[in-house]
Amino acid sequence: MEKKTIIIAGRSVSYLVSPGLKNDQTIVFLPGWKSPVDLFCSVMGDMPNLLAVNFPGWPGSEAPDKAWGLAEYADFLKTFLEKINIRPAILIAHSVGAAIAIEYLSRGGQAKKLILVDGAVIREKSGKANALFVGAKIFRFLFPFVGRKWRQRLGGKLLSVDYREAGELEKTYKRLITEDRQAFFRALDLPIAMVWGQDDQDTPLDQARRLERLRPQTALEIIPGAGHYCFLDKPREFKAILAKLLWI
Repeated sequence: MEKKTIIIAGRSVSYLVSPGLKNDQTIVFLPGWKSPVDLFCSVMGDMPNLLAVNFPGWPGSEAPDKAWGLAEYADFLKTFLEKINIRPAILIAHSVGAAIAIEYLSRGGQAKKLILVDGAVIREKSGKANALFVGAKIFRFLFPFVGRKWRQRLGGKLLSVDYREAGELEKTYKRLITEDRQAFFRALDLPIAMVWGQDDQDTPLDQARRLERLRPQTALEIIPGAGHYCFLDKPREFKAILAKLLWI
């Protein structure tokens, strides 16, 4: 994979591409929260026609100057693909990248197929999510004079790892985890497949089952013994499933 950078709206963005990339047959990978695309690309090896982009704020790409939600990331993706003249054939999207992909397609973005990998599509207020917001508010109220870094340390396990490590993207993270995209997912008019780790604790398998009920025509592949990063936990099984899905 070849590493490249591009300037979008004055912001440096990094991405990886396969040698000899074909613009109209491109498989575009969208990563999960602050996950460097190198992880996915290291698993896929010499997969042809692959493009993987580090979203603004992800490793290697400059952060937005304000809090972004799914709409801003979807608009960025559209601008990015247009600027490098890519017409994606297939979108493969992991975790929050799945929600961004759905937003992108719902706003007129183009693709012939969507493959969700442990997708963070359902964002209802669970007990864990409520604990995150309540915990953050409590510590901000109790320790207004303490910097964000120390508030997060004081919060301990009450706050999620992603929240504690969000850094300058803290407000962006808060926006993203409140934007549910179930209705958008159901309304999409293209083939969709899902690959899920059976032991995923971040987006549990029950969420995949719920999405499957929303769109019974959606293919669901489950990888036993794999968690939220199923492509890292079980790379051989993941690659075998993906090879099959790419040709269905």
